[in-house]
Amino acid sequence: MTREFKRTFFSSSVSVLLIITNLLCLKYTNFASFVLPVSFITYPLISLCIIMLVDLYGRKTAKHAIISAFILQLFILIPFLLATSLSNQSVIADLSIEVSRIFEINVVNIITSLVSFSILGYITINLFENFKEKEQRSIGSIICIFIFTLLYGAIYLLVTNYKLDFDTIIKLLYTHLLSSIFMTMICYGLYYVLKENEEFYEIERVTTEDKSLKEIIDEEKLKAPKKKKVHRKSISKKKSSKDTSKK
Repeated sequence: MTREFKRTFFSSSVSVLLIITNLLCLKYTNFASFVLPVSFITYPLISLCIIMLVDLYGRKTAKHAIISAFILQLFILIPFLLATSLSNQSVIADLSIEVSRIFEINVVNIITSLVSFSILGYITINLFENFKEKEQRSIGSIICIFIFTLLYGAIYLLVTNYKLDFDTIIKLLYTHLLSSIFMTMICYGLYYVLKENEEFYEIERVTTEDKSLKEIIDEEKLKAPKKKKVHRKSISKKKSSKDTSKK
């Protein structure tokens, strides 16, 4: 895979995963004796894509991915709400209840999701940038994925289930903690699978303050001292004067 393909892939994945998260926010599943929100799978994947963008292309690219995901979610949400609010829609009677249940949209939940996603995304970028060395980056990836997954999911659970009793909320948060640890370990392995060879991209990634290679080369050309142009006529005149003096 080329570097441009990976940049597009990870940037697009952030937007798509955010949309899927907001569609699945109210869906739950039973695993053994635990109750889990279906979207617990997408939380760590979002942070993984953000970390890969920072690691391979710098914080500027990762910030652009977060902003584009935020705008794209609103761009999709507004026409969706307008379309579902239209009257006299022709829906099969037996499926109407199921369709409305599957695609149930809560504007408050989505706005909370977008705000928490943006804040935690910027925190993840700044936190991961503090790990400069190769060994530190592996530790930083697991810390950032776990923090993003834990906080993002906890905020979602508290906002969507605030009407439940205290004991039920504590059980949901405890289950979310266990699932966050489990998914963080999986994404920690994916980080090494998706990451390029360290020696290769450290040479190619010559970004200073997230500047592109072309911008840095152009700046170096401007800083370099200009060579004085010597006209051929003046050189020929000097040579002729020297020849006449010798004669």
